[in-house]
Amino acid sequence: MTIPVRQRVGTALALVLALAACSRPAPELPEGPRAAPRWERTPVIFVPGINREVARLLRDSLLSLEPLTLRTDAETIAHLGDPRFASDLKPLNGAPPFDPDMLRARAVRGMQGLVDVLTREEGYVRASPADPNDKDFPENAKAVRADRSRPGNLYVWYYDWRRDNVETACLLADLVESVRAATGARQVLLVGHSMGGIVVRYYLRYGGRDVLRGRDCPIGNGDRHARVNRPGGEAVAGAVFLGVPHRGSALAFRTLVSDFTLWWVLPVTLREPVFSMPSAWQLLPRGRTDGTVPLLVEAGGEGVRDVPLYTPRTWVERRWIFTDWSDPARRAFLEAMLGRAEAFQRSLDRLNPAEAKTPRLNVYSACRPTLARAVLTPEGLRFVGRDDREDPFYGRTYDPGDGVVTEASVRLPATPSLHTLLTCASHNGYHEDSGVVRDVVAFLAQHGR
Repeated sequence: MTIPVRQRVGTALALVLALAACSRPAPELPEGPRAAPRWERTPVIFVPGINREVARLLRDSLLSLEPLTLRTDAETIAHLGDPRFASDLKPLNGAPPFDPDMLRARAVRGMQGLVDVLTREEGYVRASPADPNDKDFPENAKAVRADRSRPGNLYVWYYDWRRDNVETACLLADLVESVRAATGARQVLLVGHSMGGIVVRYYLRYGGRDVLRGRDCPIGNGDRHARVNRPGGEAVAGAVFLGVPHRGSALAFRTLVSDFTLWWVLPVTLREPVFSMPSAWQLLPRGRTDGTVPLLVEAGGEGVRDVPLYTPRTWVERRWIFTDWSDPARRAFLEAMLGRAEAFQRSLDRLNPAEAKTPRLNVYSACRPTLARAVLTPEGLRFVGRDDREDPFYGRTYDPGDGVVTEASVRLPATPSLHTLLTCASHNGYHEDSGVVRDVVAFLAQHGR
C-alpha cells in the first residue's frame, strides 16, 4: 500500500526524530544540592513503551527494519506465552542479542523527567534490574554510583517489546519478585508508559500466568514460581499509567498495513517485521462485543464502517495481507495473532478484583489530534497525515488525544481506587509537564513510603 506524499514525509520525519531522540544521552545531574539517599523508600519500577528501544534494536542498520523480524513458524505459535523460547532471528544469524545494559547512559524516553526528580529531590537511587547493587547510573551522585554494598530502589526495566505481552508480564512478575527479595520490600510501585502500561495492567490482574492458554509462567521453582503466577496487585502499592492505549491504537493498524518511502527514494519496509511481532497485533483497536471496530470512514459517504478486525478473512479479502494467502504457515500465524490479540484484549476488559484494589493513577491528554480511523477509497485505505488539516477527511479520522493514543482509548472504568489526571502533554512529553511530574511524585509518595 502506498501512503500519500505528505504523510510519507511526516512518517519519515517521525522515524528520524525517534532515532535521534533514542540516541540522546541521559543528562548527568550536577553535584549540587540533592536529597540524601532514602534507602527505605518503596522501590519503583519504570516500564517504558516502544520508542527508544527501537533505535537499539536497529543498531545493525539505520534504515532497514529487517533485523526486527521475529520467527513466525509453527514452533513459535506453539510457544507463545513462554519468554524462554528463542523467537528472535538475529542471534540465530550471528548478530548479538538485545542487551539492556547498553541503555544505562541513555535518556528514558517519555519518563526521564520523572526519574530525575525522584533521584534528585525524593532520595531515590537508580539501580540495575539485573543487579540491584549496581548503581552506576548518571542520575546518582558519584559516591552512590561507586557503592555496591546495598541495593537501589529505582529501576528502569527494558524488555524486548516485540514479543507477546503475556511473555513480558511473566518477566515483569519475576523482576518484581527479584526486587522485593533484594530490597526486603513487601510491595513495589510501578510506572508504565504507553505499551508498558498495558503490561503493567495485565500483571496486576494475572501476574505472569498466561490466562489466554491456561498456562503458568515457567519461571521459578517452588514458592517463587507460585508468587510469580499470583495476581500482581498484592505485590504493588500503586501503579501509574502515562498515555497508555488501554483500548488499542489506530497507529498499530496503520503500521501493520502500511509501508512508506523515505525521501521518495528509499523504501522502508514496515509490514514484514511488524507482521511478525505479537505485541503489534495486541495493540490493535479494541473491538465491540461482536468483534467489530468502527475503523473506516467511507470516502463516498458520511458514516463510519464497522470492521470485523479480528477475522482473518477480513485481512485477506481487503488485501491487507501482503503475502501469499495460500502459504499455510503465514495463514496459521495470522490466525494465531488475531485470535490471541482478541483474547488478550478481552482479558483486560473483564472486571478484575486484583486490579480494582490497587491504587492507580491514569494520566492522559485530550488536546492533540490523534489518528483514530482510516479512509476507505475504491483504491484501498488512505491515512490522512497529522498535519494535513485541510484534508476533507481530517476531522472524521482524527480524535482528541496525545498524538498517539486517543482519549477514548486511554480511559478506564471508574472505580474508587482509580485516579485520573488530564493534561495537554504529547505522548512522549508527559514527563516534561511540571504539573504531571508533581502529581505523579505525590501519588508515589502517598502510596509508597
